[in-house]
Amino acid sequence: MSTVIKLKPRAETIAAPETAAQRRVRQGSCALAWLFTGLLVLSTAILVTALGAMLFYKGELVRIGPDNCYIGAGPPNSVAFGSLPLPHRLIYCLVGIVRATPIIMLFWSLRALFRLYARGRVFSPENGRSFSRIGGWLCAYALSPFVCHLFLSATGYEIDRNWAHMASVQALVLGLLVFVIGQVMRVGREIEEDREAFV
Repeated sequence: MSTVIKLKPRAETIAAPETAAQRRVRQGSCALAWLFTGLLVLSTAILVTALGAMLFYKGELVRIGPDNCYIGAGPPNSVAFGSLPLPHRLIYCLVGIVRATPIIMLFWSLRALFRLYARGRVFSPENGRSFSRIGGWLCAYALSPFVCHLFLSATGYEIDRNWAHMASVQALVLGLLVFVIGQVMRVGREIEEDREAFV
């Protein structure tokens, strides 16, 4: 005579029914993931268009001066970007890439984070890493104007000297906070995994 023993499945293997709050988070995160996908595509398209204009456009509608860049009419102390020598335009193309890359990668990281939320992954290790990446790209965005200023000053190609903005300081502080939050989330998840593994 054989004895059949029915084992109770582990609690984590049982899929809990989705609550209304969880459904709202998932649906809202899905919408935000699509939003950041659109912003990612848009910012990439703007960068590519700007690089094409800086390299190939010879008209008067794209101008640069000591205070800013202009599309259309500019102040008397501005010059048409197409009138600059090719090495000068290439340097500014490099500056444009350095300035735009943190913005593009920020949208990429935000898209990845909200795609995790849309799949119901709220406290996974990848969430903490996504937060840290977002904080890191915010810091890169904040520091890129100063780095480009140093580079242009050293090469003697600097025209637009209006690089210092309070928004960069705010982005740096926010980036550091988000980076630390990501690290705390990762440590908290490791502690939780250690507690679950302890028998």
